Amino acid sequence: MTRMQFIKGASALGTVAAMRCGADADESIDGAIDFRTAFQREIDEIDPSVWASYYKAGSRLDAEMGAQLRTRLPALQRYEDAFDRVVAEIKSTEVADKPAVWLVYNMGIIVKTRSSLFAVDLHHRRAEELASLLDFALITHNHGDHYTDLFYQAMDGAQKKTVISNFKDNYGAHFGKKHPGGYTRAVKTFELGDVTVRTTYTDHNAYLEDFTTVFEITCGDFTIYHSGDCSNAAKLKPVSPNPDLWIVHPLCGMKPVDGAHAVNPKLTVVAHLNELGHAKGRWRWTWANGESVKAKLEEAGFAAVVPLWGDRVC
Repeated sequence: MTRMQFIKGASALGTVAAMRCGADADESIDGAIDFRTAFQREIDEIDPSVWASYYKAGSRLDAEMGAQLRTRLPALQRYEDAFDRVVAEIKSTEVADKPAVWLVYNMGIIVKTRSSLFAVDLHHRRAEELASLLDFALITHNHGDHYTDLFYQAMDGAQKKTVISNFKDNYGAHFGKKHPGGYTRAVKTFELGDVTVRTTYTDHNAYLEDFTTVFEITCGDFTIYHSGDCSNAAKLKPVSPNPDLWIVHPLCGMKPVDGAHAVNPKLTVVAHLNELGHAKGRWRWTWANGESVKAKLEEAGFAAVVPLWGDRVC
C-alpha cells in the first residue's frame, strides 16, 4: 500500500466519522480494516524515547533529523499529514449551524463554530503553529500528553490568549476583557464569544482526585462534553441531559459504559489511543482496543466512533 493510499484511506474514514455525528451511516468501507492494521504496525515500530526526541523540539525540530525519522518511521509522516489536513480543513470549512470538530492526535480536538475556533487538550509537535488561529484553548489536566509547553507559551505569552486549566494562571485569561481567571479549581462558567464553557472535576485515578477538569462546552444548541482522563464515572454530571459529543479516554480505570450511562451522549468519541509517549503494551492503547470499547458501547445502546488522527468527527 502506497503512502497516498494510506492518506486517502484515512480521509475516507474521517468522512464516515463526520457523517455519524447525529446521523446513521453505513459503517463498511472497503479496506478500512486493512488500513488500520497496517497503520497500527507502523505505530508499533515507534519507541517512546524516539518519539520524545521528535516531538519535544516542536516546530524547531531540525529539518534533516525530522525527515530521516519520518522516512524510517512512516507513522510519523501520517502524524504530520493528519495535522496538515486539519489545518487545511479548519481554514476552508464554513460552519452554518452545528460546529465542526476534528481529532488532532490522541485526545486533542479542534472545534470551529460560526465565529470561534478553539482547542481542547491540543498535544502535537506543531501545536504552537495554531496559536495565531485559535481564539482560546482548554487543558483538562497537568500531564504532558495533553498539552505542550511551547503551545501554552505561544498562546499565553506571544498571543496573550485565554487558556483555561486547573494548573496555570493564564495571562490572556487573567488580564483579558471577557472574564477573570484562567486558572480554576472551582466550578466556573466562562463566556467566550459564542461559546460557553462550564468546568467541573473528576478523578484521574485513586490518588489524583479531582485532578482532571471536565469541560462542558455549549455552542448554540450543540454540547461537547470532554472528560479528559477520567477514572470516576460518578463525577460525570453534565448539565445537558444529552450532550451531542462525549470525548472519552476509554481505558483510564472507568468502565466506558458506566460513563456513557452518566453522560448519555448522542455520540461517543473513543480517543486517547496510540499515545506514542507510552510504551507498546503499557498504556499505549491500540485501534483494536478502541474498537472493542466501541462494540461494548454499541451493545449498551450508545453510538460511538473510533477516529484516526486528523479525522473530522462532526
